[in-house]
Amino acid sequence: MKKTLLLLIFFGSIAYHAQAQFTVSGDFRFRSELRDGSRVLLDSTKNASVVSSQRTRLITNYKFDRFEIRVAFQNARIWGQDRERANVPNLNMAEGWLRYKLNEDTTKGFFVKVGRQHLVLDDGRIFGMRNWNDIAVSHDLALLEYENKGWNIIGGGAYNNDANKYFESAYEVNYYKYLGLVWVNKQINEKWQASLLNSVEGHEDEDNYKVLYPRATSGVYLKKDKGDLPLSLQASFYYQYGKNPVGVKQNAYMYSIVPTYHISKKWKTTFGVNYLSGNDQTKASDKNEAFNKLFGDGHRYYGYMDYFLNIEDNSKGGGMRELFAGLFYNFTEKTQLELSYHNFGLAGTLVNPDNGNKVEGQLGHEIDLQLKHSLGKAVTLVIDYSTMFATEEMEYLKGGDHTRYQQWANVMLIAKPQFFKSK
Repeated sequence: MKKTLLLLIFFGSIAYHAQAQFTVSGDFRFRSELRDGSRVLLDSTKNASVVSSQRTRLITNYKFDRFEIRVAFQNARIWGQDRERANVPNLNMAEGWLRYKLNEDTTKGFFVKVGRQHLVLDDGRIFGMRNWNDIAVSHDLALLEYENKGWNIIGGGAYNNDANKYFESAYEVNYYKYLGLVWVNKQINEKWQASLLNSVEGHEDEDNYKVLYPRATSGVYLKKDKGDLPLSLQASFYYQYGKNPVGVKQNAYMYSIVPTYHISKKWKTTFGVNYLSGNDQTKASDKNEAFNKLFGDGHRYYGYMDYFLNIEDNSKGGGMRELFAGLFYNFTEKTQLELSYHNFGLAGTLVNPDNGNKVEGQLGHEIDLQLKHSLGKAVTLVIDYSTMFATEEMEYLKGGDHTRYQQWANVMLIAKPQFFKSK
């Protein structure tokens, strides 16, 4: 903490004397959840739990001439997790990057961005922040960016190690060994934009670190803003190939189609389909056909009860098909209500090894209700209630008893104050 304060004083002093722009802000989030069937199905032998957690971030941002530097520290904890009086360190760096503009014209051209950063591309289906998770997702990356005349291009990657090594050895972190990506986005006109994404991550063989398995993901994203017409659209398609982290040939795909109809200034409705391919275990195959959404967001897309945060694992490789519809109402500029319905099913076919029966078809129906209310300029209150009506097939994935009533409730307070801004 002493180093953090010294860093703030240092940047603040530079900003004061050099007419640079320096800001210090916070990101505080507290939530308390009733988990009575969240992520897993409960049965009559298990009682609901109430879990409270919080995330506290201190964010510094410094801009001067062609430089921009951001440093963000965070603490994430479950209330009561630490032993009484235990000095348990829990402070990590969420962001720590430098962005430098290579051109004298600082509004366009080439930029270099290096360091720990959140990487959010398009709608976050493949590269998102996973912000529901208190830690979120950060990457240590070196990127080259280009912005000009509606074009936004990012290329770069990372090569990871788990220690300060002088010779190669096994990478003992459950993460990619290397990552490379190219993302090209074009703002076609005021309403339409399109993106092309190509990425590849390499994972070490568990038994031989000299063997790396590359998994590539390629796809397109299309977005149409409302404009003068009441219909907006987001759609994407991605294909995954190469080898998965255990060396099996990868051959999978996903698509998402999400139209939104703006009924009036207060009402809008959205509906659509998310499909992530899965394996058919009734047929012999040397391929993995379960799509992995990599670092994509889960909570905001696949139901608030989080049965499918990590779809390949949560579906045991069976994939997922989701039909959904949502209705949104703005009471005022400060208060919004959402009512959503999700229908989940397997994209592939699984076989239960205990009885040899096929597991396929419907998994369940989820209903989400959310109320958001702004308490002030930087404070938001979020209240959720969700219920899952699962089928017997869901028991194979999540255990428990599908006939038991499953529910989840959440109260969350979000505050993002700005503590200091240089003049």
